[in-house]
Amino acid sequence: MVHTGFPGERGLVTDVLVHEVFKEVEVGILSTPLGDLVGTLDHPIYFNDQWMEIIDAMKHGFENKGGKSMKLEGRVATKEVDMFYNLEVDGDAPGSSSHSYVVNGIIASGLGDGARLNSLFARQRAWKS
Repeated sequence: MVHTGFPGERGLVTDVLVHEVFKEVEVGILSTPLGDLVGTLDHPIYFNDQWMEIIDAMKHGFENKGGKSMKLEGRVATKEVDMFYNLEVDGDAPGSSSHSYVVNGIIASGLGDGARLNSLFARQRAWKS
């Protein structure tokens, strides 16, 4: 079970995804009090009360939490990446949760790679078109 980042909600990890890269790629690096979160620029996170890609959240820069603004520290960098890891949450039960998980204090999308969840809950530009 994982925390989805939403009050009272937990989800079940139904797949652990490992994407081999083994090359230099542009990544988004989000600095948090729990450490840096490194991900693809198009990976969705829940930010400013909506789903958006990491690159868009970095451009926005602020999130309103309980009436307080918090600065999201992020940067784009070119890094040698061996692998990217991701989780699919509640992939066998569409709509049963927010299909998300918390990593380093950031709510990340847990839709996985499958067309079913990504089509139903399009959070990336690639699935919205």
